Amino acid sequence: MLRKIAPVALLVIGPLIMLGGFLLYASNAIPYQDATPEMLSHQASEAKRWAIVFVLGSATAASGAMWSWRRWRAKKHRFDAR
Repeated sequence: MLRKIAPVALLVIGPLIMLGGFLLYASNAIPYQDATPEMLSHQASEAKRWAIVFVLGSATAASGAMWSWRRWRAKKHRFDAR
């Protein structure tokens, strides 16, 4: 049962993580008025953090897609062999 649900869960969770990372990255990109150097360095570190979250979400979605594709391919070849 877990083998059927896990790839689909990764395919659903991955884009949701990507969406959250993108939205928070985009909201962080709004410039400050009269920003101090400390505020700009904090904004830069937050941008890096949300970019990493976006990449992790895309890796999660890609792993779910590969897992689903491999299961589909194995099932197809099993039925073709008969």
